[in-house]
Amino acid sequence: MSRSILSRAAHSRVTAALVGVLALAACSSEKILDVVDPDVATPASLEATSALPVVHAGAIGDFQVAFSGNTGSEGQVNMSGLFTDELLFAETFPTRLEVDKRQIQEQNSTMTGIMRDIQKARGSADFASTKFAAVAPGDIRRAETMNLAGFAIVIMGENYCSGIPLSRLTDGGEVVLGQPRTTAQLLDDAIAKFDSAVVIATAAGTAGTTQLNLARMGRGRALLNKGDFTGAAAAVTSVPTSFSYQIFSSAGTNRQNNGVWYWQRTSNRWTVANREGINGLPYISDADPRVPTVNANKVGFDGATPIFFQNKYPAKESPTPLATGTEARLIEAEAALRSANTGSFLGFVNAARAQQSLGAVALPATTRDQQDLLFKERAYALWLTSHRLGDMRRLVRQYNRTQDQVFPTGVYPAPIGGTYGTDVNFIIPFDEKNNNNFTGCLDRNA
Repeated sequence: MSRSILSRAAHSRVTAALVGVLALAACSSEKILDVVDPDVATPASLEATSALPVVHAGAIGDFQVAFSGNTGSEGQVNMSGLFTDELLFAETFPTRLEVDKRQIQEQNSTMTGIMRDIQKARGSADFASTKFAAVAPGDIRRAETMNLAGFAIVIMGENYCSGIPLSRLTDGGEVVLGQPRTTAQLLDDAIAKFDSAVVIATAAGTAGTTQLNLARMGRGRALLNKGDFTGAAAAVTSVPTSFSYQIFSSAGTNRQNNGVWYWQRTSNRWTVANREGINGLPYISDADPRVPTVNANKVGFDGATPIFFQNKYPAKESPTPLATGTEARLIEAEAALRSANTGSFLGFVNAARAQQSLGAVALPATTRDQQDLLFKERAYALWLTSHRLGDMRRLVRQYNRTQDQVFPTGVYPAPIGGTYGTDVNFIIPFDEKNNNNFTGCLDRNA
C-alpha cells in the first residue's frame, strides 16, 4: 500500500509471495513460458492450492520479524521490554532512547518501522487466510494464520495507544484504508479471529489440537485485557499447563535470527534491567530461574553501561514463546483473585510455578500484596515475550494504580540522566497520517 503504514508492508508481502510462486514455476522450463505477465500479477493470482505453502510460510515469517525481531528489526518483544522495566538502554541511538525514557515522538523512525512490521504481520496473516478460505477453507493452516492475525492485533492493542486503523489489501491489489479502532474494538476484532480459528481447529479433530489451544489462549488474553476475567478464565480452562506454542527462529539467514538474542547479546544495545526507575522488578538480583541472566563483564554500545545478558534466548535460533499453558493458569489465578477466591488463586499460581519446576508460595496477607504476587509471577513467567507492557497498563486501568506507581519513573540513570517521561503506551507513528481516516491517537490512556 502507499497511503498508510500497512500499505508498503502489504504490497511487499504480496510481491514476496509472487516471487515464491514464480520461483516454483521456474523449476520447469515449460511452465516458465506459461507466465502471462509477472509485472501485473495480483493477489488473485495466488488462489491456486500450490500457492498456499508460500503464503502460509510468509505469514509465519512476517510474524516472527514483528514479534521477536531479527538482525534488522527490533520487534515488539525488544521494544516493549525497553519501554517497561525488563530492559535498560545501553547505547546511543536517540530513537530507542525515547522508548526507554517513555518519551516517544510521533516521528520516531525506529518505532515507525516497528509499527510497519506488526501491521505487515497482521496483513500477511489476513492475506493468507483469505487464500485458504478460497481453496481450502478447512485446512488447519488457515486456523494458524487467523490465530497469528489475532495475536498481532492483541499485541497492538496492548502496546499502542487507542486509534489504530486496520487497512486491508483487496484481491485486485487495491488498498482499503481502515478507520481508527478503539482498543476495545481491536480486542473484539482479535476475538472474532480466534473464534473462527476455534471452529476450524475443532472440525479438524486431533490435527487441530495445537491451533485450538492457541486460539483459546488468544481469546483468553484478549478478554483479560477487556476486563472480562470470568470469560478469560473460561476461555483457557481446557488448555493443558504443558501447552506451548513457539515462534521459531533460525540460524539460516539474518532475517530468521532471534532478534532478542541479536540486539541484546550480540549488539549490546541494552542490558537486563534491575529495579529500573524505582518501580522496576529485581530481574537480576532475584536470581529467579525463569529470568536467567549472566554478567557479561563488559559495557554496552555506549561504552559505559554494565551489560547483563538475558539467557532466555542464548542463540540465534532460540524460539520465542507466544502462548503457554503456564499463562493459562495465571489467567485463571487472576480471575479467582478478582472473585476473592484466594484458595483457588493460590492453587493456580502454584500450578503455574510447578510447571516451571518451582516450589509453592504462601498466600500474602493483603489484597494488594496478592495482586503484587500475581503480577510478579506473570512478569517472571512471561518475561521477554511482549506481555509486560499490557500488564503494566492493566495495573493502571483495572487495579487503580497510578502510572508513577507502576512504570519506571523519576531520575533516568547515568550517564544519560534527565527524567523519565509519562508515556504509558506506544504512540501511533506519523506515517499513519497518510491514511486520510486517521488524525492521531484517540487517547494516550492506559
